[in-house]
Amino acid sequence: MIDSFRTIKSSTFSEIKITRSKFISQAFPVSSHQEISDKIKEVKKEYYDASHHPYAYRLGIDKNEFKFSDDGEPSGSSGKPILESIDKLELTDVMVIVTRYFGGTKLGVGGLRRAMSEAADLCLSKAILLEKLITEEMNIEFDYTFMNVVMNLIESEKIKLSGNTSVEKCKLTLEVRLSKIEKLKTDLVSLTNGGIKIISKF
Repeated sequence: MIDSFRTIKSSTFSEIKITRSKFISQAFPVSSHQEISDKIKEVKKEYYDASHHPYAYRLGIDKNEFKFSDDGEPSGSSGKPILESIDKLELTDVMVIVTRYFGGTKLGVGGLRRAMSEAADLCLSKAILLEKLITEEMNIEFDYTFMNVVMNLIESEKIKLSGNTSVEKCKLTLEVRLSKIEKLKTDLVSLTNGGIKIISKF
């Protein structure tokens, strides 16, 4: 079960020169096609005098959604090596754009490919990597006599308590990592001798 993914905390920037060409690389955390489209427009507007802005992105927890573009550079020279830089770190919800200012010397497809890879690697090396957990909301209801054992379990399993609407009975809302849901249900039922009401999507 996939219940976590790696991404970057915030955008990063780097700049290198290779054979007089300047490569400006930027990495962004993204979560939608609209964000991706906006970032491309922003970068092209900021560096309007550059001819090419190849990019790559990968989206989603299953990492099946991705795209790369050479943006006018020789086919296979730019977008794919940028995506490979993202994939080396096993990242998703990430986009990298490398803006190139041509310095007058052609690098060839192989040279350009290496340069794009180096520019993307450098940019991503500056990023703070995050592991994000995929959680599901669980609502539980039980008598106050079970409060201590239930709270001890929640704390020991590092479960996030996101809501408390207790009145006559304890009513708690938990954010539970997907891989922990079934075991938590079993443990809660056992600790309360079946005296607990559990509502979740699983």
